[in-house]
Amino acid sequence: MEKRKYYFIMFILLVCAVLTQAQIVQLRSVDIGTLWKAGTAHPNFIPAYSGDTLKPFDGNPFNALEMLNTDSLILTVQFDSAIGIEKAKTYFWHNAEWFLESANSLTDLNSKSGTYSLLVPKKSAIGFQWDSSAFTKQQVTFIQLSVKNPSDSSIRLGELTLEGSITFTKFILLPQPIQMVPNTSLQLQLKIQDEQGNFHSNFITSPISWESSNHSIATVDEFGKISAFALGDCEISVRTLDNKLKGFASLSIVQDFRSLKVKPMTVKVALVLQDPVLPSSNRIHEEFDWRDPMQLSNRLVFHFKEATDSVVNFQFVEIIDANILFTRFYGNFLGVTQYAELLKEPGWKTLRAAEDSGQIWFDYREMVKYYHFDEKRNNDSIDEVWVFAAPFLGMYESQLMGPKAFWWNSPPIKDGTALNKLLSVMGLNYERGVDQAFHSFGHRMESAMVQAYYEATGLNWNPKRTNPTPWDLFTRIERDVPGGAHVGNVHFPPNGTSDYNYGNTTLVTSYAENWYRYPLLLDQSSKVNVQTWIYQQSEPLTEGNDHLGFLRWWYGHLPRYEGVSDGVLNNWWHYTLDYEAAVALAKVTSPVGIFDQMRNFPKGFDLEQNYPNPFNPSTVINYSLENPSHVSVKIFNMLGKEVATLIDKLMSPGQHTVQWNAQGFSSGVYFYQLKTGNIIQTKKMVLLR
Repeated sequence: MEKRKYYFIMFILLVCAVLTQAQIVQLRSVDIGTLWKAGTAHPNFIPAYSGDTLKPFDGNPFNALEMLNTDSLILTVQFDSAIGIEKAKTYFWHNAEWFLESANSLTDLNSKSGTYSLLVPKKSAIGFQWDSSAFTKQQVTFIQLSVKNPSDSSIRLGELTLEGSITFTKFILLPQPIQMVPNTSLQLQLKIQDEQGNFHSNFITSPISWESSNHSIATVDEFGKISAFALGDCEISVRTLDNKLKGFASLSIVQDFRSLKVKPMTVKVALVLQDPVLPSSNRIHEEFDWRDPMQLSNRLVFHFKEATDSVVNFQFVEIIDANILFTRFYGNFLGVTQYAELLKEPGWKTLRAAEDSGQIWFDYREMVKYYHFDEKRNNDSIDEVWVFAAPFLGMYESQLMGPKAFWWNSPPIKDGTALNKLLSVMGLNYERGVDQAFHSFGHRMESAMVQAYYEATGLNWNPKRTNPTPWDLFTRIERDVPGGAHVGNVHFPPNGTSDYNYGNTTLVTSYAENWYRYPLLLDQSSKVNVQTWIYQQSEPLTEGNDHLGFLRWWYGHLPRYEGVSDGVLNNWWHYTLDYEAAVALAKVTSPVGIFDQMRNFPKGFDLEQNYPNPFNPSTVINYSLENPSHVSVKIFNMLGKEVATLIDKLMSPGQHTVQWNAQGFSSGVYFYQLKTGNIIQTKKMVLLR
């Protein structure tokens, strides 16, 4: 009996030893600068400092914060949620005395009581040399650096760095779940997950081992590239040679598949038809034998629905038959009769001269205020505005307005209205065909995706990049990357050699078909040219079936699928239809196949399922915290729009309860999200009226 007990104990110890080894611990810097820019770290200087407060945290000790006429500095940094630190480093441009304190409240810090801790006792530092001190690891929300220059009335702080250990627990293979078709290959991404469930780029530089459980079905090379051979299932695994990190994923090889598309999206449009009646009793489009803007609008709705497999559904919730123009002509609003007379001038000489000299432009602010589009956007009565106008009225193809507006194929308009959300305004021209109007939305999509990937990766649009983003890859053409064309961009199809070269008959190899399976980008290819995309059906409102057909083909390949990859939703349409909601949804969406149950949340951190669920109209949400943290509990609808904030403040450790009264909200699925620092947990609930 004693012998069996001995072996059992030895077995348990062996298992514990293996589990203890199956991780990597690294000391990493807390990026105060990034947290400060994200609004989750808040530095305060005494004496007050009006210069660049990022200087002590920019990673460059030779870019110093300089304060004259003082021999002392107190720098306090508040973090919205607790950070783990165990080492501090300073760099001064002069000899200095310094010490570092911490606490989990400003009261404790000032009174030196409760959670207060003296991390680094007073010590001396030599100018232009790093000085560091290690201490027992602490979870803190406030740190305070006190500095004195013993020989001069100036302070020059080059850098303050805080460091803490992170425990990395396993490899994550992406995308998941892995599906392929026979005789294709797929390059996997490798991420590393820490004990709090956060994903990190792979930092392992030593050799790692990849393996397939069934080589007759698929193999995987030393770089994580899978080659699929036959139908069936197997497992792909990866590990470090010392077994400290491991990971695996299931692979299914099927005859064919498509990624799971998102549910249909309805976009509420306010349509402004600037087609007033002239003294001749004709409308402008009739007077000059142009296309009917209402017919063009309806055909746009039709083509978007067809091209996106019914995902994008524009709906006119307001149609305004405008009898005034919002175009400034040499400073004054252009009158309808005056405009009609100018259109009759041969070659539109006066209008062209005004455009060339910048004396004709559309007053977006006045239009938005006149029709109360700002109020309607703020209360979600509308999602966007389409203006169908005649030529030379000074509109951009697409215009983004609102406090956080950015380039939308035109300079942003951030002020001058009551908007507190982004509002997209399309400027469409009924002198031209439906293909040209369709084209204008393409530039809007390009602007949205350039911004999305820049925010997610810090990279600008560059299809020639050696390590391309998915957007870079999507827009590749044969001319720029021979043999590597995918879908192209709005102006250049995959075989395009010049602008608007949609009718090119030259066949080139394209990897476009793989985008139906995004983010599983296999290497299937086919030959494409104008015959691949030309629109074969009758469309009397188009100027060119090759142009219309290519845009339908291009829109049809844009990802519209569930999940998130590289911090960007797999439904790219969401960014062009409601950018802010897309960004918010991406933050609470897991990569396909990676769910909350796979995340190792810290001990003491928990978000419980709401009760009751389904509910009407109120429900209770319980959560618990191990450490004092700045906590937010927010509610999102199915489109990722934030609809309520229940908590947004510093909370104490322990159990907490918050109630949501959904009176006034419609039935449906909602998500509630608990966020503290880098830890996010999301659960689903159902409001049932």
